[in-house]
Amino acid sequence: MTQHTVGSFLFDYLHRQGVGHVFGIPGDFALPTFRWMQQSKLDIITMTHEPSVGFAADAYARIHGLGVACVTYCVGGLNMLNSVACAYAEKSPLLVITGGPSPVDRKKDLLMHHKVRTFDTQQRIYDEVTCASTVLLDPQTAASEIMRVIHAIKTHSRPGYIEVPFDVVDMPIGHIPPEPTTIKPLSDAENLEAMLEDAVATMNAAKQPVIIADIELHRHGLTPLALSIAEKFNIPMVSTLLSKSIISETHPLYMGVYSGPLSESKVQKYVEESDCHLMLGAYITDVWFAFMGTSERLNRKRAMVCTTEKMQIGYRTYDDVVLEEFMQRLLTSPIKPRSAPSIPHTPEKPEPLSAAEKSEPITLNHFFRILGLHIGPNDTITCDTGDALFGAIGLRTQTSNNFLSDAYYLSMGFAVPAAIGACAAQPKNRVFAIVGDGAFQMTGIELSTAVKFGMKPIVFVINNDGYGTQRFILDGPFNEILRWNYTKLTELFGGGISHRVTTGTEMEAALKAAIASDQMNLIEVVVPRDDCSPSLKRVGEELGKLRDKDKRAG
Repeated sequence: MTQHTVGSFLFDYLHRQGVGHVFGIPGDFALPTFRWMQQSKLDIITMTHEPSVGFAADAYARIHGLGVACVTYCVGGLNMLNSVACAYAEKSPLLVITGGPSPVDRKKDLLMHHKVRTFDTQQRIYDEVTCASTVLLDPQTAASEIMRVIHAIKTHSRPGYIEVPFDVVDMPIGHIPPEPTTIKPLSDAENLEAMLEDAVATMNAAKQPVIIADIELHRHGLTPLALSIAEKFNIPMVSTLLSKSIISETHPLYMGVYSGPLSESKVQKYVEESDCHLMLGAYITDVWFAFMGTSERLNRKRAMVCTTEKMQIGYRTYDDVVLEEFMQRLLTSPIKPRSAPSIPHTPEKPEPLSAAEKSEPITLNHFFRILGLHIGPNDTITCDTGDALFGAIGLRTQTSNNFLSDAYYLSMGFAVPAAIGACAAQPKNRVFAIVGDGAFQMTGIELSTAVKFGMKPIVFVINNDGYGTQRFILDGPFNEILRWNYTKLTELFGGGISHRVTTGTEMEAALKAAIASDQMNLIEVVVPRDDCSPSLKRVGEELGKLRDKDKRAG
């Protein structure tokens, strides 16, 4: 076997970890790395802007378990920082690879292009948004460093960083150690027993327990275990916006999405009247409560918070108790099974529009009702921040892990590049991307990448003539944007089909045509300027009380 170089080993190792695609933008420091990538078994998806690279690789990671982004030194890496921060905040296993200056250049301390302050500036910044980082200055230790960083990414489900100097990537690699051994942490035995005893007593005393299944279950492969607990003891479940679809939304114990007053009213009432909240892998964020600040909607006294970082029942905490071990023991504990609960369900399919509604100007409510009637069992949905996300709360998906959004970090510009990542990860699935016109103007140009690589997402641009979310918080001329002629974009890209719809009838026709077509489709959905979902209006009103001094004073 020919000896590996640093570059050939890196990409061969990633392929053995199950990676099939790398998302990136080349630059001079990274070009030698791209050449090794090209010679590997991985497919390269070159994109138009670094933030999109990060979002696409993040979406790929959420589906596949590991995503890879490759860009050049500083001007590429620092430009991608926001999307990597999103992946860190939402625990997505993303590997960032950047090119870099050579070890010789570093010793000379040259004023080299792309350098910011020191040669280590980029790595130090990335240390804030990664769980492990390295600069491969020595080919003798490169293999162990590559394996260490990737092992950390998969263990912690957070981004990692590898900087590859442009000349080191071509050097013969040194010693290749054995695969890192995953040593599962063990719980403190006494604390685990104490928590189990308290958990069993709490759940047996409860009249209306509910499981809040959140994103850590998916990130750490614990969703099947959570389902087993729910099914064995007949405990109903909800997800959060961030974890929507980690379990099939047609499961008989699944009620819907819980997000405080954003929830469907029956689901909200059931959860908030529950006397035992078993929060598994839960991110307790302000999005849960529609940004209402400190809330007593989920009383701490009746909450069991179980995450990889914190284990708590009521006001008691249990140090060194491992989430997976606790869940396994809970499954075999003496909890009394309940009779099949009578629980509310979000309807699997919305009501079709009446003939009168179809002829009216289309609204957000009409849009989501029409879309909900056409979602198939294996379709993937990517949603951007704003009504694209809040309006989609009621959409039901049948297959798990096929609803992608940055529902905690809430960065605009996520949905379109995430659709690129989803198309690469699951090429046989149909991908719907829902994005507002403001967010689309940030990253929508990435549809040219879809055309380039023959991807066929169906992209809905909700055109309400500006930053609709902000209008309800604090309005002003700063929320206005230039109204693009969105249907001309496919002509610009030289591929895809465009539609512009203003009524329900036009929307249904465009959607059916898009589903039947074999191309990327862009559907501009023109809604009234002040139209929004009830959820978004509530979010805007609550945030407005915090952000607008006049409303605070009132």
